[in-house]
Amino acid sequence: MKWLGKLALAVLVPLLALGLLEVALRAYARLTWQQRIITADSVLGWRLIPNSRKIYRQETQPYLITINSKGLRDREHSYDKPPGIFRIVVVGDSFVFGAGGVDPPHRFTDILQSSLSNVEVINMGIPGYGADQEYLYLREEGLKYHPDLVLLCAFFNDFSESFSTINPSIGRPKGYLSINGNNLDFNPPSFSLFYRVSQYSYVLGLADLGLGKLSATYWNAQRKPHGVLDEQERLATFRQIYVSAAELCKQHGSAFVLVYLPFQNQYQKSVIQQTMDNLAASYGIKALDLMDPVHQAHRARRAYFEHDIHLNEYGNQVVAQLILQYLASNRLLPSATQAGN
Repeated sequence: MKWLGKLALAVLVPLLALGLLEVALRAYARLTWQQRIITADSVLGWRLIPNSRKIYRQETQPYLITINSKGLRDREHSYDKPPGIFRIVVVGDSFVFGAGGVDPPHRFTDILQSSLSNVEVINMGIPGYGADQEYLYLREEGLKYHPDLVLLCAFFNDFSESFSTINPSIGRPKGYLSINGNNLDFNPPSFSLFYRVSQYSYVLGLADLGLGKLSATYWNAQRKPHGVLDEQERLATFRQIYVSAAELCKQHGSAFVLVYLPFQNQYQKSVIQQTMDNLAASYGIKALDLMDPVHQAHRARRAYFEHDIHLNEYGNQVVAQLILQYLASNRLLPSATQAGN
């Protein structure tokens, strides 16, 4: 009995200490606006945590991130579209999200909305997403908003990230898509048991982060070889991702446009842009390549943060104006929308 009592004490005391530490960390995070904003997702790899908030200090300038009840860095939007409103859903990565330090009113999505009347623009940018995750996010969540128009925004690294099983910038495991005829097969992400549990605990989350930085063995253990190894197969899969996204929007009565956001020092077309050109020619998929006009604007005035890859406030203004011009010239906006502020 004495031995059992000592064993119970040896187990309960550390558990109690960990429990108190967990409560303290959660209270501290809430009071200092340092809550976790990202968690694992069995389809997308990761997603934003609804109703979380964080002051992010690891980019060019500190900025507040507030997530709404549906897991978007945006104001609240109902799934039901209000009567008389033209709704635009914008899916993308950190450039759409506003990383680098762009507050919501200065993102191109918000500028686009303020430039029009009777138009609602929903920002569905998630840091680190590749084209595969953007397609899945559109399919699983974006079309719930019944958009009239979908803008799927691509960035330079979307091709390579679409065939990774752990994102190089976010450091989180993810799944991948592979081609099967004219269809896409979904290969779900592989999460270790410790990683799964760490998503529900601040203490274990810090431990997971620390192990990932300190231990190459732990980092490599989360990797799972994927089946899309052949370059031609990757190209075919990537092409099918965009084709499937366009077909999905057509089935839901939504117009669809691919938008390419350029890397600051990029002056030659990437495989993504070449794919967009091919799809525009062969499938009639509308595509807007912003590389040349954004670089032209950047030469006149800095459009990117000085020490960050992302567009600054001025860069977002430029993108908003270019998208607005494209939508108007291609008659993708209803005549009822008039210039606002």
